[in-house]
Amino acid sequence: MKHERILRRPRRALLVALCLLVYAGAAAGDMRVIRGVVLDDRGAGLPHATVRVKGTNAGVETNAAGEFALRLRTGEGERVLVASHVGFEPRELPAGEEGGTLTFRLRRALNDLEEVVVTGTRAERPLKDVPVITRVITGEDIRRLNPLDMQSLLEYELPGVQFGRHHGTGLPTLTFQGMDAGYVLFLVDGERVAGEGAADNVDFNRFDVDNIERVEIVRGAMSTLYGSNALGGVVNIITKDVRRRLAGTLSATLTSRDERKYAASLGARRGDFSTLTSGSYRSRKPFSLDDREGTTTVYETAGRRDSVVLGQPGTTAVSGYRVWQASEKLGYDVNGHLSLTATGSYYAYHRSYLAALNNKKEDLSAEYSAGARAKYIFNENHVLELSYNRDHFDKHIDYILTGRKEHTYRDVLDNARLAYSLAPGEKHHLVTGVEVNAERLMHYMFKDTTSNGVRNYVYYLQEEYRALEGLSLVAGARLDYHSEYDLHVSPKLSAMYRRGMFTFRGGFATGFRSPSLKELYSEWDHQGMFTLLGNRDLKPEVSRQFSLSAEINRGIFNATVSGYVNRFKRKIVLQEVIENGEWFMVNMNADEAKTAGVDVTARARFAFGLGLRASFAYVDDYAEIDGRNRSSVRPRSSTFRAEYGRDIGKTRAHASLSGRWMCAVNVWSLNQGTGLYSYQKNAARDSWKLNLAAEFPRGISLVAGIDNIFNFKDKNVTGDTYASLSRGIDYMLTLSIKI
Repeated sequence: MKHERILRRPRRALLVALCLLVYAGAAAGDMRVIRGVVLDDRGAGLPHATVRVKGTNAGVETNAAGEFALRLRTGEGERVLVASHVGFEPRELPAGEEGGTLTFRLRRALNDLEEVVVTGTRAERPLKDVPVITRVITGEDIRRLNPLDMQSLLEYELPGVQFGRHHGTGLPTLTFQGMDAGYVLFLVDGERVAGEGAADNVDFNRFDVDNIERVEIVRGAMSTLYGSNALGGVVNIITKDVRRRLAGTLSATLTSRDERKYAASLGARRGDFSTLTSGSYRSRKPFSLDDREGTTTVYETAGRRDSVVLGQPGTTAVSGYRVWQASEKLGYDVNGHLSLTATGSYYAYHRSYLAALNNKKEDLSAEYSAGARAKYIFNENHVLELSYNRDHFDKHIDYILTGRKEHTYRDVLDNARLAYSLAPGEKHHLVTGVEVNAERLMHYMFKDTTSNGVRNYVYYLQEEYRALEGLSLVAGARLDYHSEYDLHVSPKLSAMYRRGMFTFRGGFATGFRSPSLKELYSEWDHQGMFTLLGNRDLKPEVSRQFSLSAEINRGIFNATVSGYVNRFKRKIVLQEVIENGEWFMVNMNADEAKTAGVDVTARARFAFGLGLRASFAYVDDYAEIDGRNRSSVRPRSSTFRAEYGRDIGKTRAHASLSGRWMCAVNVWSLNQGTGLYSYQKNAARDSWKLNLAAEFPRGISLVAGIDNIFNFKDKNVTGDTYASLSRGIDYMLTLSIKI
């Protein structure tokens, strides 16, 4: 009840503010219709291009012939239309009078720097003008890779990303640039998501890749704009929208390993109303992997590494799953300035085991979310946005024989935000806002499976100042008032300088991470082996990050080199405590820790349809024990993609080859019984994927793919929690039909 009372105040304030916004935008006038066509550089109609009115919410999407019809209110003065499409440079034209026909001719872009992003500054900006290092995975990237899930997408697209398996649940765990998932904030349309899969990791299965428009990744400490958990970076998943009178998609993917995925979406826009409904189903049967050789462990004796032990090969059981997802997005343009959006989603995950190991049970997860947003654009330089979102995540154990269900987990997040973006002059751009965040968690690791909650009240301010031609300075600060830790301030300073074909970015940012509710309140007996204890005396972690990057953009070629150093104070770690013969694992604030790294990315896009991209990441994650590194992060990784597309008659053909490589790593540990140090050899790995795609007339497309084309398999999966779960070559076929 106390938690509910806390939330009523922001809800009432949101309702009042929403009513004021609706009242301010409700005035409607006569309408006029502007018609036109968007053509590519060869003069052919460009379907799915967006045509919007600059400085307003109004916009439409072109049909299969590149044609559009846009309704504008009269009496609002001269309007400018902007036509854009992924892979092309945007173009502006005056709207003109009703009855005429506008023709936009878009030139094919040589790079992705015109892509509009929002995450780094909480305002729409072209990627080339964003003063913080940002990476975008576009919808075209997703379609060409054709991944089954979010994990596959990130692995092939981002060097420095490493997925493993939680030692207890076997569910995916993530590290990014040397930091685990607790330091990477995942958002959907700018909103935090509740729940976890493995410990401190979001449930990656809940992200439906068929409903993603693009993914924006901002590296480094982003606590100024996004708060706790954003020390290592922010991954913002932008979902699809609809701007056509009718748009729909049906798709089916089948693999030779009996994984399957079906997806459907249907959207429509009638006048000022729009709706988009999407759903999907995925499944995989459980399987097992046999080690081809045992774990190689090297023991150190008297400072010498002279004792090698090869463990016995084992078998690893990999769970199967069935995933159902559905989402709804409703929109209403009150007028050209005010737009209202309501969203809802449902996600269900059933985890199944091999018959010999399932203990007659299934793990069940379910997520429900609902949100509303009001956006008022006074003009292109002044935007006010109000939003509220609730995300509810549950877990159960289903005992199949008895029909009993055990409720083990519930996480509820409530987020309310009022943000204002304004540019009072050509040299200034200000973003400011207030937030109220509340979380309530019930967890089986809490004593008597009770629930605990926290609240956070936020004010943030960030200004970009264009001091000189080509030079932009950004300064910001965030004030968090936490129910457990009172006031915390996170400042940030960065700069961007562009000279000719070179762009330089650099900055200093502080971040913080408040202890999670699990780290504060856990009291859990792990099968009689030890007791895991939370710690109410924990202090928030604090980070300081320095970053520097250089980018060259010359014609068809683009390359970036970026480096970073993260230093952490009061890092929260599990420490062993033995008291009266009992073994405890206790969350404690430890000494300083650090990660550092360098990322290199190069890409070229040729006029005849060939595109090349390669990236390399080096991470220095040094977790020291008596001079020995116990980190399991692979220090070097890289990704590669080559793609080629051309038109054959009315058919668009496309081929892409994607690859990823990760180096070997030796992971040190201390045997408590013998007092000897040893390290485990985890081998290098690589994986390559080939896709051949054809887009036929009437919206039919076919993608044939070969995943893991060189049939790579890890020699030992049982001993390496970061080993690949690949069963070898996998053939894939996807059929898609657009309405």
